[in-house]
Amino acid sequence: MTLLFASGTPHLPQVFGGLEINTHEMALELNQRGHRTAILSKLSLCDGFGVIRLVANHIRRAEISTDMGLGYQVYRSRRPWSQLSGLPMPRLVVVQNGNMVEIGKAFARRGVPVIAYFHGLEFELGRNRWMGEGKDLPFRAYIANSRFTAARFKERFGIDAHVIPPVFRPERYRAAGQRRCVTFINPVAEKGLELALALAASCPEIPFRFIKGWPLGPKDLLNLRRRLSRLPNVELAERSSDMLPVYGSTSILLAPSQWQAETWGRVASEAQFSGIPVLASNRGGLPEAVGPGGTILDAEAAPEVWAAELRRLWHDKDYHAAKSEAALAHSRRPEIDIDRQIESFLTIVDTVA
Repeated sequence: MTLLFASGTPHLPQVFGGLEINTHEMALELNQRGHRTAILSKLSLCDGFGVIRLVANHIRRAEISTDMGLGYQVYRSRRPWSQLSGLPMPRLVVVQNGNMVEIGKAFARRGVPVIAYFHGLEFELGRNRWMGEGKDLPFRAYIANSRFTAARFKERFGIDAHVIPPVFRPERYRAAGQRRCVTFINPVAEKGLELALALAASCPEIPFRFIKGWPLGPKDLLNLRRRLSRLPNVELAERSSDMLPVYGSTSILLAPSQWQAETWGRVASEAQFSGIPVLASNRGGLPEAVGPGGTILDAEAAPEVWAAELRRLWHDKDYHAAKSEAALAHSRRPEIDIDRQIESFLTIVDTVA
């Protein structure tokens, strides 16, 4: 093993989120270019996938399970920040989320250089927020997924981070089809569920599709289905690893995030590869992701303000066409050219390893 991406949170297929998909894309791209890459993640017990592997670990008296179903090696541990027995030591570790400092220190003690790659604000928010000063951290370099994230990190620790936005293989998102609905991905409170429901209720003439993202517990899923049953213009669909059919039928992407730790908004960039304009909030890094290829509104603006802009995008064909063209152009900007991004990433790796 040469490169290891490590997180204290679950990986695909246990969680579908921007971080997990970006890690997947990076691993596939790096392996394809001859850089052997693997993943270390937390083994969740929220589904049969995790339970089966935990039972197998107990039978084998092992701390780590391994699988190759995603096209690269994935190591899964209940405590990836401490249970490393049986893990081949990599040349370098890129720590991305969940117990980042603990994971970084665990590998640093073993003489493995470590880079921090921020896709969230763990360093300042939540129970795992980082204490102390920059000199106390185990990392040799820092990468942020947006200018927003880099600025917040510098404000907290006084350290500059390289900015490498999420990576995309464009062919996976360039879709054609009949654009028939407004799509809202990840129907949870942090991503703006209440606002999305209000928009669907106030715009009954517009068809909506809500796509599941983060895992929903039985109670949350039941409550969501109950609320959607009152909205005949809303369809609830499962998340898929192949998003082409979703974007092929999407006219507008809705991203009304209320999340203070919204450091990018991957689905906004995915949609723009198909020329889909994005109606998004001004939270965190979303304005960077959306750019001119959509409309940015205040996250706390009244639902009526959001509804007015949504109706304009839906009904005014010329306005929609102009935003669509801008979205497509924004998807071609150098900052998210995957060749440049991988080159920048490997340059940082070479200076540290």
